[in-house]
This record gives sequence, structure tokens and C-alpha cells, in this order.
Amino acid sequence: MGKETETAAVRPLTEADLSWLTALDGRCFPEAWSEAAWRSELTNTLAHYLAFFEADVPFAYGGFWLVAGEAQIMRLAVAPERRGKGCGLMLVGTLIHTARSLGAAELTLEVREHNTAARRTYLRQGLTECGRRPHYYEDTGEDAILMRRSL
Repeated sequence: MGKETETAAVRPLTEADLSWLTALDGRCFPEAWSEAAWRSELTNTLAHYLAFFEADVPFAYGGFWLVAGEAQIMRLAVAPERRGKGCGLMLVGTLIHTARSLGAAELTLEVREHNTAARRTYLRQGLTECGRRPHYYEDTGEDAILMRRSL
């Protein structure tokens, strides 16, 4: 990991984070989650979300649902100005470590077919492509690529 990611602080996301979380989510996704959707995620007992900070400034978040030994990544994002600096690798690596420590045997996710930067990050963290959901994303009709990794 690059020097820029070495001083990151990580902690669980809470409802107190909703204001910056919804703002960052809106900057990272064409279909941002509403505050109500995030509130539901953060109170879901299956969900495990983490926030990443540097000098008390949030720059990334991610999380998964843990069901029957499978950690399904539901959402993760790095602030646009922090991309390409190793933050995504750190984020995915931390989620893998957290999922494993909670007893997950496998990690899965889906990613937009044309999101090559994210796909490269996942491949570097040991995930492999294992399927496709045609026309999955409503905003573009783009396919979702399914990826997995044994833990």
C-alpha cells in the first residue's frame, strides 16, 4: 500500500455518519442510497460496515452482509480524489480480514462490467470472476460481473 493509506483510521459506520456518508455515496454512485436506505443498512444485524478516515476526514467506506458463512459485499466506495492511490486495495483487504475474523468462508460481490479499476482491485485481492448478471444496472443496462474468493 502507498504511503497515503498508512495513516488511515478505521471504525464501524454508525448512524452519526449519515450526513457525510450520504454525501460521499452521492459522489461515488449514479444510484446513491437514500438516508433511509443507509439507516436500514446500519441497523441490520447481518450488515458490517466500516468507515475510513485520515486526519478525521472520511475518504472511504465499505461493508458486507454475513449470511451462512458468506460475506456479500453490498457497497464500497473511495472518494474520487483519493482513487488510484491504494485506498481501494486497503478497503477491500480490510473487508476481507474483517469477514474472515467473523467466520466467513467466502467473499462475494458484483461489479459493473465497465468498472475496470474496481475489477483490477478485486483481482489483486484474490477474487475471481465467476458469473454475470445481464443488464443488471438499471441506469445503463450494464451487466454485473460476479466475483468471489474463498477465505
